[in-house]
Amino acid sequence: MIIKKRGYGLIAILLICSMLGSVMLTAMAQTTNSSGNIGSWQPPQNFVDPVTLKIQEFRSQGLSDEQITAKLSDIGMGWYPQTGATWLGRSLSAEELAKMPTVVPVNASNESQEPNMPLDMSERVSSMRTSSYSWTGVTAEITANSMSSSSGQTQYNYLCMQLGDLDGTTNWAETVLTHNAGETYKWYTYDSDEGGLSYYMDKNTASNAADTYVIMLDGTYSGGWKYDVWINYQWVRSAHLSSLWVQAGLQKEVYSSTGQFSNDASHAVYYRNWLHNAGGWSYWTNTVGSKWSATYPVHETHSMGAVSYDWETWVQN
Repeated sequence: MIIKKRGYGLIAILLICSMLGSVMLTAMAQTTNSSGNIGSWQPPQNFVDPVTLKIQEFRSQGLSDEQITAKLSDIGMGWYPQTGATWLGRSLSAEELAKMPTVVPVNASNESQEPNMPLDMSERVSSMRTSSYSWTGVTAEITANSMSSSSGQTQYNYLCMQLGDLDGTTNWAETVLTHNAGETYKWYTYDSDEGGLSYYMDKNTASNAADTYVIMLDGTYSGGWKYDVWINYQWVRSAHLSSLWVQAGLQKEVYSSTGQFSNDASHAVYYRNWLHNAGGWSYWTNTVGSKWSATYPVHETHSMGAVSYDWETWVQN
């Protein structure tokens, strides 16, 4: 009987291990699919962002828009009452904004836009951009890598993903990952006319981890076409664009007050890049009209990967 019981015990252990292994493999497959298959991903149905829920709660208490805005700021949320734009994170103070470069989607070959920068701040840019205004969303998996910075050379180092009127004069939105001199990696979001630049949170993944960014118009109109921003599938911002059909872009920006820029030890890599239109998500491939540019010492290279364009960008003097 003892021998039999031991045998049954061993069989039970093997069955449990087998079941656990199956569950773990399933979970791993789900994780892989969720991070690498944006084509089947959609925002949750009937999604209401947490900031809007808080606004509704405060309104039920009889608070004014000014009081609600202040209370939201205290808990790390933002609201632009004029349009209803909402976001997670805090808006930058006037003093912080005065120190930071102005966020703009620039034509990297056109340095005439440098007067938008703070006094004595030089900018260099690389970009990958759709030629046509025919898209309603963009997503990319981005590995930041070194994004080198130092006080005497590159002081501000940005990696951006953008959606909007990138070659024109109206509005756009973007995600911004920064690695500035003396700072850790940080996530921001930006809207050119609804709330500006807002700090979301410190990047909570490794510098060589692939993070997923999504900006997507949802097809609804209320004083503008509503879009949402998601970072690693967490909602971060909602606001509006003036057109439903816009450009998508990827961009690296570096800024220096000395005119000297830090060499990147490794390339930032944008891969598994997708575009969205009325037909849904499709990979950003060589069938899409696209353009690239870079200003020395920023460099870029692009090639067709296994499923989409891979875009790499770095600083090398």
